[in-house]
Amino acid sequence: MVSARRLAWADWTIYITNVPTRLLTVCEGLVLGCLRWQIELLFKLWKSHGRIEVSRSRKPWRILCEVYAKLLAMLVQHWVLLVSCWRYADRSLPKAAKTVQRFALGLARAFGDAGQLCEVLGTIAGCAAQGCRMNKSRLHPRSYQLLLGVGA
Repeated sequence: MVSARRLAWADWTIYITNVPTRLLTVCEGLVLGCLRWQIELLFKLWKSHGRIEVSRSRKPWRILCEVYAKLLAMLVQHWVLLVSCWRYADRSLPKAAKTVQRFALGLARAFGDAGQLCEVLGTIAGCAAQGCRMNKSRLHPRSYQLLLGVGA
């Protein structure tokens, strides 16, 4: 059983920084703290959706090759996310990553032809523009909502 005192300490979030207060307000610092978690979620996305830690082999050299291949695939996927939906703050990266994965074969085929690659990227961007949205939340604002609110 957790004591009331320990529970009260769990309500605290402490940030330590050397950024002068003239450059960073408390509100901006709290938003940056939330964004730190987004970086962790990106790595989680790479690990879970990219299945980086999974291998069917027991041979160390094959496992290493698989890890490198999967990391390269995640970099390509992230590049596609950057050029297709990064400008939309309210897009879900896991949803957008699934969209990219649905077009993976088309992307692989298009890498030798710039025109075809632009066509596939345009299709992915169109899907991201129409879908992959995060729901807004009033009770617990999403990171993009916090970022948009900092400048307001």
